Amino acid sequence: MELSNMGLLAYMPPLLMMGAALSAAVLRDPKPVFQIGRAMTAVSVIITLIAGGLIYGMGPVTSPLLGIGQVGFSARLDALSVIIMWLVALLSLFIVQFSHNYLDGDERHAVFLGRLYLTIGAVLVFVGAGNVWQLLLGWVGTSLSLHQLLIFYNERPRAIRAARKKFIVARLGDLCLLSAIILLVGAFDTTDIVALGEATQAAMEGGPIPIGATVAAVLVVIAASLKSAVFPFHGWLLEVMETPTPVSALLHAGLLNAGIYLVVRFGPLVFLSTPALVLLILVGGFTALFASTVMITQTSVKVSLAYSSAAHMGFMLMLCGFGAHSVAIMHLVAHSFYKAHAFLSSGSFVEYVQHTGSQKLNKAPKPLSVFVNISLALAMFVTIGSLLGIELTKRPGETALGAIFAMAVAHLLIKGTSDHAPLYVISRTVFAAAAVTLAFFALELTAAALLGNSVAVLPQPNPFTLGIMVMAVLAFAAVTLLGSVLPALAGRPAWRTLYVHLKNGLYANALFDRLIRSS
Repeated sequence: MELSNMGLLAYMPPLLMMGAALSAAVLRDPKPVFQIGRAMTAVSVIITLIAGGLIYGMGPVTSPLLGIGQVGFSARLDALSVIIMWLVALLSLFIVQFSHNYLDGDERHAVFLGRLYLTIGAVLVFVGAGNVWQLLLGWVGTSLSLHQLLIFYNERPRAIRAARKKFIVARLGDLCLLSAIILLVGAFDTTDIVALGEATQAAMEGGPIPIGATVAAVLVVIAASLKSAVFPFHGWLLEVMETPTPVSALLHAGLLNAGIYLVVRFGPLVFLSTPALVLLILVGGFTALFASTVMITQTSVKVSLAYSSAAHMGFMLMLCGFGAHSVAIMHLVAHSFYKAHAFLSSGSFVEYVQHTGSQKLNKAPKPLSVFVNISLALAMFVTIGSLLGIELTKRPGETALGAIFAMAVAHLLIKGTSDHAPLYVISRTVFAAAAVTLAFFALELTAAALLGNSVAVLPQPNPFTLGIMVMAVLAFAAVTLLGSVLPALAGRPAWRTLYVHLKNGLYANALFDRLIRSS
């Protein structure tokens, strides 16, 4: 671990955003507050790019500890933190610009912008942390500042209810992370995140594994899961639509990702604990399947997008359980841009669907068609991966991910080639499937090259973890096949009953509401 004052550069973006938030409290005029905030976010984007160039030439660095003993703050600049800080700053620039027009004329416009800047600053403090206490401060600060955005319209009962749910879940996550940090500091006698990673790596390679570290790994996973709105604690995410659209964009495109970032940052620790890996796979995989299935039953665009976000968060947590951390970060970046655009353009999307409709299977494909398309998807995956020189079976976790990806491509092929589709449609679908597969490998290779050693790599999983991975792949295969034959089942009473239950999210959110009312 290299100590350098250059690491202090990581403090510049959050300090700029804190300054912009302070301007909102002092000036109270939305126009200059917006101009200051836009300038600060633009400068933050530039600073993160400069930081990326510096660490590319000099290597990752950690700033000296600012504090007493091991209690204080230090910043970490490596490929992981710089990429996520750049992502947060760039998306924030778009969201700040959108907020200027969206809330134009609102008498509390400047107040909203101040809270928005404060939240962005807290996220940047969290991402740039090189010390567990700074990480905890950013983690809690992000949650508390987001809470103020969620209750911006405090006269709306649904907004208050959603914020209350989020507050309860967040405090549980804070408690888990604090407990994990205390256990880690007691087990390894350091508060530096890089030193903790090195200590856990040494323990994993043959040294004694402290019981506290194993428990801390599970607590980190629980904290990350609660932050990322996994089942059954996802209900608040569906009800934050009473807040301004820019808040939804920031939440879904950025703040939910904090859980995934936490797991990746503590990668060696999580790999140390088989229960933590299994929990990631089971909770993340089930959330991904549950939320993506429920999503297709929703009639509200924003609620559907909320379920989509929960599904993506679950899938990324599952990838972390597979040990595919670089792929999870690649997914995180792609999902953030996609979801920010989806929320900011949700009104336009409604108009688009009204005028053009959406593609769907009219009847179930024949079994031979399903078999041929699955075989074609697997052949594409193996052929393109081999041509790019990727050892598809080197890491079981990434092999499992590849199998799930091939199923998604197979579903795309089934939709585009069934029901006597014309030749040009079939050829276009096959070309699109090949292009998607190529893009997947290209992004995976790019992520691995950019992240380098800043993310941990899972060694060969033990037989129990490997068995859980296989179960997850089989579950995704079953859901893919169900999606293909769904048109044949749509008219049956059993499916209609299941549809009602799915539309209500299996009533998990209703049970959460009842729990809150009784507390």
